[in-house]
Amino acid sequence: MSQTGVVVGLAMRELWISFRLLLLLTGYVAVGAAAALLPASLPAILVRLAVGVSAAMIAGAAIAAWSLSLDRVLGRAGWLATRSISRGTILVGWFVALAAISVPGVALVGLLGWLAASTAVLSLDPVAFGAMFGAIGCGSLALLALGLLLGAILRPLAAAVSAAVAGALIIAAAWFALPRVALPVEALVQLPRLPAPISIAVQGGGASLAFAACLVLVARAALERVDL
Repeated sequence: MSQTGVVVGLAMRELWISFRLLLLLTGYVAVGAAAALLPASLPAILVRLAVGVSAAMIAGAAIAAWSLSLDRVLGRAGWLATRSISRGTILVGWFVALAAISVPGVALVGLLGWLAASTAVLSLDPVAFGAMFGAIGCGSLALLALGLLLGAILRPLAAAVSAAVAGALIIAAAWFALPRVALPVEALVQLPRLPAPISIAVQGGGASLAFAACLVLVARAALERVDL
């Protein structure tokens, strides 16, 4: 097994025994269930999905920050480093483990959201809807990377709070800048009125992936300079 696989397995185990894995999955399941089970008009369903998945993504960023920071404080990351596992591998392992939970969570929200939206009077393009949720999944990766960056430099509580506040500010800033600026999660609300939703989704998803890659690189550089 590769070193990254070892770190991913250890991270998954830690998330499971600490109930953080269940907390994150429950957040996404609750969002999808609320959209699917509570009857509403299409605009209300889309707003409910956007707000709910935003909250779940912010929670994911806070969990990422708390997890990596706690690993540093308790010395688990340092123990791995003494076993010839690089700090970059530790960071990537945590990112992969958290992404393996968040991306399926976003996909589940999209599936349940589509089941609710397809019963509304107005109709949606399924390809555009799926593309928008794909872009939202990319956005969740960016927030996870942000959480890991803060977890690499701050204590657990400060890292988690900072990640939650920063994630909320990023999403809120784009929300209040509508319609001139929109992240995929805000564009979801405008989906029936967007002239080229697939193009917007692809651009938003690509930008989110680029942002996530940059944050991971910065987090790796920061982790190389802190005590484990």
